[in-house]
Formats: sequence, structure tokens, C-alpha cells
Amino acid sequence: MGRMTIRATYALDSETDHRIRSLAKQWDVSQAEVIRRSVRAAVEQNSQVLSPRDVVQRYAKGPLPRSRTRTREVVRALRSWRHEDDKRRASPRAR
Repeated sequence: MGRMTIRATYALDSETDHRIRSLAKQWDVSQAEVIRRSVRAAVEQNSQVLSPRDVVQRYAKGPLPRSRTRTREVVRALRSWRHEDDKRRASPRAR
């Protein structure tokens, strides 16, 4: 790791602050290191863009690694967003 030369200040909600402190204690590292590791992991995860073929192959292998409860929550949220969008498009202002 290189020399730390950038200092930044961020406003966090109390839950995020608690999670950072908890991870720092659990991993026995500084809070800054928790943030560095988390950002690195997020970038690596998002850089794994799947091709349409990869997506089809993934779904062909079996269900997503998600509980039924979580799947239902996702479906409800997507339906809600779709209905809100339908209402927005149907309003006179949207035309």
C-alpha cells in the first residue's frame, strides 16, 4: 500500500458508521482500511460485466442464490416501480 496523501471527509448515517467500526474491530484494521477494502471489492465486483450469453448460461444452471422471501421482495419492488412508471407515463404532463 502506498503512502496515504489524500484526506477526505464524508457524512455517514449512524448505521453505516456502526458497520464500519464493527468491521474494523472484527478485521483488526483501521476504519480507513475497511473503507479501502470495501471500495476495492465493490469495483472488482462491478467490473465483472456479463455478456448476454453469460447471463443466459447462468440462469440455465439453476435458480439465483436468493431466498424465496428475498425474491418476493424484489418482485414486489419491481412491480411497484413498473406501476409507478405506468402512472407517470399516463399522466397528461408526461405527453
